[in-house]
Amino acid sequence: MMELTKLFSPANIGKMELKNRLVMAPTLGIAPFHGVPLPEEAKEDYLPPLTIDYFVERAKGGVSLILGQSCMILPESRAPGRAGAWDDKFIPGLSKFAETMHQNGAKAAFQLLHHGRLLTAHREGMAHPEEIDPVAPSAIPWGYRKEVAREASKEDIKHLVNGFAEATRRLRDAGFDAVEIKGAHGYSIGQFLSPHSNHRTDEYGGSPENRARFACEIIAAIKERVGADFPVIFLMSSSEFIEGGITLEDSLIQAPLFAEAGADALHVEGGVADMTAHITNPCYIYPDALFADHAAAIRKVVSIPIIVGGKIGDPILANQIIEEGKADFVSMARPLMADPEFPNKARSGKFDEIRYCLWCNNCWDVTWRESFRKRGVRSCTVNPAYMREREFELKPTSSPRRVLVVGGGLAGMEAALVLTQRGHKTTLCERSQELGGQWNIASKVKGKENYARFKQWMSRELDKAKVEVMLGKEVTVDFINETHPDVVIVATGALPRTLDVSGAQGKNVVQAADIFSNKVNVGQRVVVVGGRYVGMEVALMLAAHGKHVSLVTERDLGQNQRFMERYTLLALRDKLVEQGVYIYPRSPLLRIHEDGVYIMNGIDPLFLKADTVVLAVGVCPQRKLLEELETAFPNLEIHAIGDCVEARDAMEATREGAEAGRII
Repeated sequence: MMELTKLFSPANIGKMELKNRLVMAPTLGIAPFHGVPLPEEAKEDYLPPLTIDYFVERAKGGVSLILGQSCMILPESRAPGRAGAWDDKFIPGLSKFAETMHQNGAKAAFQLLHHGRLLTAHREGMAHPEEIDPVAPSAIPWGYRKEVAREASKEDIKHLVNGFAEATRRLRDAGFDAVEIKGAHGYSIGQFLSPHSNHRTDEYGGSPENRARFACEIIAAIKERVGADFPVIFLMSSSEFIEGGITLEDSLIQAPLFAEAGADALHVEGGVADMTAHITNPCYIYPDALFADHAAAIRKVVSIPIIVGGKIGDPILANQIIEEGKADFVSMARPLMADPEFPNKARSGKFDEIRYCLWCNNCWDVTWRESFRKRGVRSCTVNPAYMREREFELKPTSSPRRVLVVGGGLAGMEAALVLTQRGHKTTLCERSQELGGQWNIASKVKGKENYARFKQWMSRELDKAKVEVMLGKEVTVDFINETHPDVVIVATGALPRTLDVSGAQGKNVVQAADIFSNKVNVGQRVVVVGGRYVGMEVALMLAAHGKHVSLVTERDLGQNQRFMERYTLLALRDKLVEQGVYIYPRSPLLRIHEDGVYIMNGIDPLFLKADTVVLAVGVCPQRKLLEELETAFPNLEIHAIGDCVEARDAMEATREGAEAGRII
């Protein structure tokens, strides 16, 4: 067994001793969007019970320090779904959070932030938007928005500094062990730090030292207010990865200033909200630990501990980062959403038992989902219990039944596992010789190595639970008559769609799934039809193999009835541009010929030469068996889950499987 000695050794941040080097980065389980059905407590900036339930499981899981979620410092800087620390009335609720974390073995901190010019977006749709005061270092717009935050006066700056200090005092009084100040990702402090958003000509603008003045005044004021022994962690973007933004060179100048002002640790990440948030929240496209080298450089110029975050989801990698001296602590958020027991399993060497984060970013892709519409909370593809911890606690059934699950994709596997764990006699039938369904194809995409890990984890859990699995078994009406199950769950999934255009059945037309599975050969000139995940991924794969690739899509890139998750869309888009893929948005396919395709580009047809045409236009639900069973057995309890109901994604499949497993 590999021992992760460094990762699970104790260390200090200031005078706060931590039992290991794993820090839970701030996460916001409640989706911060307008018009969602927030819990009543969250509407008033209090912490709702489901938020505490979520963090309790992570504390039990063995993480040393929980940075909680971001917290508002002033009433005029409120934002949807965020907790409040702008009044003493919040202290009892905050105290309950800190006490609960302590009872479950973790130290507690909260992140304090001010949105700055981002408030011009966040106040839209709020009950009293006139109460929100967007103030920023300079009066320039955020992103494409027309509204401009007002430039902070010297009095405004003093007010903000005091707001951070007072909010920290409330956290200390509530029993918290530390505070994190958000100076990263283009929020208020980050806006002062960056020449991209700070155009001031006074002592708060210009040089890297001047741009760091506001942050240093906040750190110093906090220390003066709560005492030198209360640890202050400062979160910084080592680089914003944009022209004219914060660079690593800036950070190497500013980091020692933060330490001199009183910071007890620096938390290093990267990116900026209005332009490179897809780097801040990296998906599977990006390399692991993408900020670790920057953290190592910053560690050389300060004498306080460095925490590094950013796509670190493997315990062996986390241990290596610390062993190599790149950082003193590793932070993670999404890996702990995926498996709250990650630290305990890693410490015990049970690496195969960890549900690894996929970096799919479905936890950001929430606005269209049922879980969001009903409860205003995020979800997780590999952990359907995320933000539903108490609701999803497994309860043994009082009346075991014989349940047949048809289809061994993610939905069927999840349902069969939960049903068996609850005490039902469950049989899982899969027509092919392998579990996983369409997930097996997704796992072949470059960067999606953890997708295969998830299926392997599910398979091991099925074995451990002793679920009866029948591979190569096609379920029919006759099979139901022979076996007499009490309940049938149909999870027959979906298959790739084709298009109703001339030439779609031609020999030069192939499905993207067959390319990923290496079942077909592709010519030198390729047109990919379809501009969402599969279309962009197959285009990248072909371009990387030296093909001349054109990607055509009927709507905007990433859109069908809805847009795909924005951070992943931007990451894939950037890679397409890097690989030289020709992109034709809003260009529906007209017809396919042996030597190319016609598309409608603007108001005119355009011919694109192609040796091969690749279809990546979604999937069609496979409902034939469901309809046959409903007709043949009108009195049999039948449930349909996953893509056979409606073509969606893996998160909806596992969620419906988990729910079906709990209602029977």
